[in-house]
Amino acid sequence: MYGMMRLMPALVLAGILIAGCGSVTPRAVQSNERWDHGREFDHLLIIVLENQNYDKVIASPYMKALAGRGTLFSNFNGLFHPSYSNYLAMIAGDGFDTHLDIQKDLDARTIADLLEPKGLTWKQYAEGYPGNCFTGTSAGRYRRKHVPFLSFTNIQHDPARCANVMSAEKFDTHNLPSYAFYSPDMDDDGHDTGLDSAVTWLQKFLDPILADPVAMKNTLIEITFDESETYSHNHIYTVFLGDMVKKGYVESAPYDHYNVLRTVEDNFGIGTLGKADSTSSPITGIWAR
Repeated sequence: MYGMMRLMPALVLAGILIAGCGSVTPRAVQSNERWDHGREFDHLLIIVLENQNYDKVIASPYMKALAGRGTLFSNFNGLFHPSYSNYLAMIAGDGFDTHLDIQKDLDARTIADLLEPKGLTWKQYAEGYPGNCFTGTSAGRYRRKHVPFLSFTNIQHDPARCANVMSAEKFDTHNLPSYAFYSPDMDDDGHDTGLDSAVTWLQKFLDPILADPVAMKNTLIEITFDESETYSHNHIYTVFLGDMVKKGYVESAPYDHYNVLRTVEDNFGIGTLGKADSTSSPITGIWAR
């Protein structure tokens, strides 16, 4: 009897381990592991539009309809004015003391530096991008200030990494990386044209993706704005779309671009950059599974 009692803890533990094999909850990622799946999503597509107040955007019929198809953040705020600092914050967890959209070449890490060691892939797609690691401030309707990965010297000076920054013409919905950042040009993002033009472009670009089950499999799409039009506040429209989020759900908790970055980091189990992302909470309560 005594020997049987000594075996019982081991048997119980074995039972727990066996039962755990059927769990859908992903295990934690160890520091030396390579990982190609996420806890909630395997692919992320971020599309950033420009300079609109939340109230104006949610009044747009198409943008309101998108909110009904996913999770709308009713208390989401940009971090800075004007644009450039917000784009840097989205991928690097810091505004880097930038002013008036003046470009900087930064010796700092980005989300790419966390993704790559795990074998995870990333791409920056930009409309009108001339290619060949062009670091000029503009070309036609293209602006580098809206293409944040090109502000970091460890990408600028590494041809293999810089090749991940590419023209939007190479965007392939059936070959999405783990992390994709899509920057429309100055007309399509609404910067020079206004909200109606941005919504028209977005609907044409986005609807085929949403209707494609291959593209949408385990893919989370974030539609957001860099900042509000009004400088007295920074309340912006942001919606998450995908099978993994609650449909028609409105999240009223306060979130910002840093929270999204932290959510990506936690989803893939890749740690943080030690900037504002590390002190920001991941987004919770919106997941459908």
